[in-house]
Amino acid sequence: MIVKIEINAANLEHSHFYLRSLIDKFPADTIGGSSKASAAPAEIAIDWGGVEPVWTDIDSKKKFFRARGWVSSFYKLNNAEAGDFVVIEEMAPYRYRVSLEQPGP
Repeated sequence: MIVKIEINAANLEHSHFYLRSLIDKFPADTIGGSSKASAAPAEIAIDWGGVEPVWTDIDSKKKFFRARGWVSSFYKLNNAEAGDFVVIEEMAPYRYRVSLEQPGP
């Protein structure tokens, strides 16, 4: 699986990006409820360019990764701007790489 999600100013401001169009591509046991109390039984690892991968499940109501603290650092590390794309690649079961792609000229 390789998908691209266009980010906007609100995504940058609130340190998230939505997984709406691809939530069904993730393992079902990684999709939890709307609070930490109803987190999924399994998590995925996200390699985003930081020192350590992030382990998280997916919030089924908001449709984004529950652990979001890394997203702000990811945006800063890559000088993200509205109109850029977050690229999500499945590297192995339960392991994904997230990178940033800027649109061409």
